[in-house]
Amino acid sequence: MKKAMLMMLLAVCTCTIQAQQREVKLPPKPQQHGYRDYSTQDKGFWCAVEVDGGSSIMVGSRNMQYVNLTYTAGYRLNEYLRVGAGLGGRVYVNNEEVRNSSSRFCMPLYANLRGNFISSQERDGVPFWSVSVGGITQEGFFASPAVGYSFGGLRHNFQIGISYTVSCLENYQKKNKTFSYFGLRLGYEF
Repeated sequence: MKKAMLMMLLAVCTCTIQAQQREVKLPPKPQQHGYRDYSTQDKGFWCAVEVDGGSSIMVGSRNMQYVNLTYTAGYRLNEYLRVGAGLGGRVYVNNEEVRNSSSRFCMPLYANLRGNFISSQERDGVPFWSVSVGGITQEGFFASPAVGYSFGGLRHNFQIGISYTVSCLENYQKKNKTFSYFGLRLGYEF
């Protein structure tokens, strides 16, 4: 009986030792390019879709309101600085009484700089800044700085902010005039 138990124990040990020395074949590595998770990278391509609306602030004259829908794309240098270019559509309210144009629609084309004030590595939300400078069809030059709060993560963020827009256009008296607008901006950046 002891011999049978000893033989069985020896057989189990031998099988275990042989199993540990067995060579395992792995499948070959794929020949395609590696996957990149852009959502976790500091650098790379980025896009933003934003809607903003505002009103001019002129005391003693008729004010004009607007609504913008814009798309911006560019390169993310790091979380503190992104550069890009964009285009969009703008619709004016009270158009004929302020501007020298019967068209309510125009198209802004612009360059954009933006970034975060503080790091978003370990926070769900951070304050951000943005500056857009360019031209608007049928009008002329415009500049629009904005500050706000960005929440959602490192790369995919919802944004809410306050913008100030300066735009040069021809008023109904056919004189070039600078209009100032305050607005509310909502957007999604990815």
